[in-house]
Amino acid sequence: MDMVEFFSLLGLPARLAGRALLISRYVSNRGSTARITTDYAEKRYGKSVRWKPWLMIDVKELEETQDLINHGTDAQVESWRISQLSVCGMIAIIVGGTVHELLRTSDTDKGQGGLISSCAVTALQLPTLEECHYVARGSFVMSLILSLLSVFFSGLQQSSFGGQIETKDLRIWLADGRHLSDSTGQWELQSSVVAHMILKAPFEIVVMGILLFIVGMGTYLGSSWKNSLSLSTGSGGNRAILIAFVVPTVFVLLMYGHILGLKDREMVIAADHGGLQAMTKGQNAVTGLPRDVEASLQQDTYKRGHGETKAVSSEFQELRSMLQTAIDAQRQCAKASEDIAKHYERLLNNG
Repeated sequence: MDMVEFFSLLGLPARLAGRALLISRYVSNRGSTARITTDYAEKRYGKSVRWKPWLMIDVKELEETQDLINHGTDAQVESWRISQLSVCGMIAIIVGGTVHELLRTSDTDKGQGGLISSCAVTALQLPTLEECHYVARGSFVMSLILSLLSVFFSGLQQSSFGGQIETKDLRIWLADGRHLSDSTGQWELQSSVVAHMILKAPFEIVVMGILLFIVGMGTYLGSSWKNSLSLSTGSGGNRAILIAFVVPTVFVLLMYGHILGLKDREMVIAADHGGLQAMTKGQNAVTGLPRDVEASLQQDTYKRGHGETKAVSSEFQELRSMLQTAIDAQRQCAKASEDIAKHYERLLNNG
């Protein structure tokens, strides 16, 4: 086991905990994602990869990155870079403003910073928090710290990819310098696990921060109900608040996770039926027209497009002529103004 696999193993518990929010997804897809990437995983890590779940988590993304490095166009690589920068910007918006939020003293200013940071700072000021279980306060503190770290790592990524970096250099950065044979036996650059960890770190930390905040809020409400702390009026007020927290949270997570799991299964079905090739054949067979009719339609489309090009060229020439006429008229007006000025000057001299 090399150092990369060792650090992957160390980070496995935290990454699994972050994915606990969408555990219903992995139950619904029935291991569909793992089946898609088994061949690539075995080719890269060997047959024993099935017994190394800390490596299987990233196999799909590593395969996609490797395909981008070796087969993606420069436009696709640039689009990937812009997408990665947008993720960093999204993280900065969600969890940004933490330091500024901590320095605020006015109650009217609170809640205007980043989403997670504002929630974490406000949660530390909840009533009777000091009388609740220490897990509540500890979870809020860890959520706040993770928010800071995610913004820090996002800033590092923006400074790395935000400059004028060439696509060739980006491909080299995404690779680990090793080569791996593809399905045709050709050798190609292997995607880097280290680069993947660096890219995924901000989002993984944000997910853990959100999970810790939910755990802290649940612990706070549950401890308040158990210890009969005064959070609201009424005999069953604390229990009602706890139910109001648990029901929508669990419902939304289960529903969205189940939908994602169903989509994973659909992707497996599409891959088993030929994927894009089958879709392309289906598109070609939709019209059901003979080849000569299709050729005639294509020729008619070309002529129509060529005619539109001529129309645009004619409009451009007409616009150019109108502009030239306006220029000549402006020159004549300037000449007439000069003649009038000279006439006024003669009148002044005669006077």
